[in-house]
Amino acid sequence: MTQVAIGLGSNIDAQTNMKAAADVLRKQWPQIRFSHVYQSAPVERTDQAAFLNAVAMIQTEEPVDAIIQSLQSIEQQFHKSPPHRFGPRTIDLDLVLYGDLILPDRASWQAAKSKNDPMDQTVYVPHLRMDERRFVLEPLTELDSTVMHPALEQSIRSLGEKSANQTCTVTDMRL
Repeated sequence: MTQVAIGLGSNIDAQTNMKAAADVLRKQWPQIRFSHVYQSAPVERTDQAAFLNAVAMIQTEEPVDAIIQSLQSIEQQFHKSPPHRFGPRTIDLDLVLYGDLILPDRASWQAAKSKNDPMDQTVYVPHLRMDERRFVLEPLTELDSTVMHPALEQSIRSLGEKSANQTCTVTDMRL
């Protein structure tokens, strides 16, 4: 079994969309566990509403491409259609980690991480910007504080300490 971390986020009718997406994810993976829901300021494009974010974890034998396809299908159900990159969205589901897998490979991942090309449509695992985002690291640490970032070879907890200055507040909402 592989431990998989999925990031959830929304800033359009966020409470409704987060709960509905969690319901769909629960039907797909009944043993899924969710972190608390966090509110965070938008990153990259700051001229939009705050986001609600959470992380979910599953144990699965499904291949990584099947997980990615499932997440993209759910996003389509929710009509994810940001008007521009990093824009407002009904739901955003990101494959954050898939065990210790690095896709497409370590060298390509590291090159993409340093380049940060916004037009690159390649799927990278672990998620390329997860180590820079408190709204991913904090809920992920909540679910499993022992997780290591396979490409950076650092603990999620230590990476989270580097993003402590970012606005990210736990809410009362549960998924």
